[in-house]
Amino acid sequence: MPALAPRNDKAAATYEKVVEGLVFTPFLHLQFHLLPPLRLEISSRKRAPLYVVGTEGWWIQWEDQAPIALEAGDVVFLPHAGRHQVFTDPQAPLQPWETLLSHKPVRHGSTYNLTVGGDAAPLAWTGSFYWTADLASHPLVAGLPPVMRMNRSSNPTWLPLMAQVVQWISDIRAGGKGVGMTQAMTALLQHLVLEWLQAPERATPAASLAPAAVRDPRLAPALEAIHARPAEPWTATRLAALCHLGRTTFTQRFQAQMQWPPMRYLARWRVHLAERMLKEKRLTLQQAADAVGYSTGAILARAYKRERGVAPTLEAGAEQSAAKTR
Repeated sequence: MPALAPRNDKAAATYEKVVEGLVFTPFLHLQFHLLPPLRLEISSRKRAPLYVVGTEGWWIQWEDQAPIALEAGDVVFLPHAGRHQVFTDPQAPLQPWETLLSHKPVRHGSTYNLTVGGDAAPLAWTGSFYWTADLASHPLVAGLPPVMRMNRSSNPTWLPLMAQVVQWISDIRAGGKGVGMTQAMTALLQHLVLEWLQAPERATPAASLAPAAVRDPRLAPALEAIHARPAEPWTATRLAALCHLGRTTFTQRFQAQMQWPPMRYLARWRVHLAERMLKEKRLTLQQAADAVGYSTGAILARAYKRERGVAPTLEAGAEQSAAKTR
């Protein structure tokens, strides 16, 4: 997998550290072999797709925005899910997602291969699906635009090869049978978000979205401090001082760039970390509170409930997973 590209400036180094913390487990991997013409619609708001386009001639349209032309090897991420169509012909009969799944995909673990149109159907898409509730728990992902695209033509040195590797891994019949798929898609997701942080106009299709905010490298020290040292007693004034900015100016610029006021971003990051500790390390509430910067477990519980909508218990992961499927 490609290493995160080194840059000499501090802001770039900070962005690279931040995206390394973007680690999510998809609940499903899927490889499509589809015979054009086709127009497919997916309406779920709970399942967020990360797609790798396999063949030329495809488009994607999110909600009622303008459709976006895609190239083979492009990566497309819809972090907030939502209704979208993928198609080769906008006049082709519309097929809902459920109709496509009636073709009974072949399964190996959490990886599915689906062929529609016979053996002549070309490889069209490879993708992973994430629960939007998991993605939204991370403040950076929660502030991402609804449609993100990493273009093969803009990353000619590694992206085409990476797309081929992902397609091989997800091939149950003659490839990697899904082994390593989560790690490969994690690398793609991290690079996509990194590109958005460093050059938002390249990672957000202008055809469907308003221009992205210009990145302000002066905010990098605050972002690094929040992610690297969340347990410190940060205030907006202290974070602003790290950036050599006044509190009001810092707060305005941080919200414009990261989509959240700095203290709300910090709270969401702390809760995200605490949730992972409760699930993965089985820490107590007090232990998690100590690790992320809350003085008591009760204060963490209130912050958790405010941000996640459920009480933080060791069983919260199972409860949330059940809620996602309802």
